[in-house]
Formats: sequence, C-alpha cells, structure tokens
Amino acid sequence: MRVRVRYFALVKDVTSKDMEELNTECETVNCLLNELERRYGPKFRSLLQGQVSGVKVFTLVNGKMNVDTIREGDEIAILPPPAGGDLRRGKLDILEEIKRFRAEAPPETGSMVIYVGFVKGVVEGHQVSDLIYESYDEYTSKRLKEIEEEIKRKYHDVVKIKVIHAIDKMKPGDDVILIMVLSRGRKDSIDAVKETIELVKHTTGIWKLEVRDDGEFWVVAGNTRVKRE
Repeated sequence: MRVRVRYFALVKDVTSKDMEELNTECETVNCLLNELERRYGPKFRSLLQGQVSGVKVFTLVNGKMNVDTIREGDEIAILPPPAGGDLRRGKLDILEEIKRFRAEAPPETGSMVIYVGFVKGVVEGHQVSDLIYESYDEYTSKRLKEIEEEIKRKYHDVVKIKVIHAIDKMKPGDDVILIMVLSRGRKDSIDAVKETIELVKHTTGIWKLEVRDDGEFWVVAGNTRVKRE
C-alpha cells in the first residue's frame, strides 16, 4: 500500500526531506519505523530510541496519537516533542489583536488577562540572531482549538479565550504568542492563562530553530536544545 510520511524539525535534518510517499507492506507504525530505520541508519535509530539529548520522537497517524494500525493513503508524521487557536504566518499585530478581543467582551465579564511571549536576545549567555518557527499546521490548529475548549470547560468563569501563535522567521524582540482570556472574575482568568501556556508549550506541533553565535539548536520538549549538525 502507499502512505505519506512527514518529517519535522531535527527528524527532517536526518532524512534531508520533509515529506515522502512510500510503498510499504507494513500494517503497523512500528513496522514502518523499522523500515525507515533501515533506510536512514543510526541517526534515525538514535532519535527513535531517545538517544539525542534525551529527546524521543513520536508519531501521529492522520493527526491522531496512539494509533498503531496504518492503511492505504494514511499520513504518518514523525516529530519530536513540541517546544511549544490560531496559527499565523507572519508577524503579529499584538495591540490590534488585544483591541479586537477586548471589544468582544460579553456584559457578564469583568476581567481580561493577557500573556505575550516574545523572542529572547540572549540564551545561555549567547546572542540569538534568529528564531525560526516550524509547525505541523493541520495537527496544531486542531490542538489549539481543543486547548481553548478544554480551558473553558475547566474554568467555569472563563467566557472567551483566544490563542494566537506566529509561525515565521523571528528576530529578538518579535512577539510570537498571544493568549487572551475574558472571565467573570480574575482568579479563573489568571489560572487559565497559566495552564494554557503549558498546554501550548507541551502538546502542540510547534518547534523552533534557534540561531545564535555558537551554532543552531532545535528547541524541543519544552526547552531541550539539540545542536544542529
């Protein structure tokens, strides 16, 4: 049967491609991974076994986790844990987004909490020149929407929430992520923003390549840095 395989971040560095279509007799993900291991060698095997800075890659089948069976026409994504609503190609206009969201406040709300994440200029004592974001768009857009719904279910005073993440080549000081919450009271809105930050950081398909004066590093699994060879 024929399947499509997609590679992201440091996995793409090993395969030297971001996507390929394969004819395979495998009916399970593990069988396919073994086949790819034979094709791409020791470096690919090291990623599967978590031997590269402790980072172990995982798979999605048609954007879903914990699926082992594969069928004709499936898309299998092989990706590292993420670094970290609405995906935006290009830069964010933070003030305009905040103004628009605030104008949508229902009459029962009385609290708005905002989190803005922007690019650091110095990391581990080294100068950062660029931060290049990469995303598995289909999965991440869906996951951001799920996060918004999860937060509204958990925090009963939260009325509206919006998560926006820019995907682009960023410079130090550029705004990257915006999380906005409208709530009936301040406690739920503050707690909701805190939890949303962690969910975006750890459960979405977003990675970043950090370009700095001592080399290039993939930032995955929260804040784990893997030097690009």
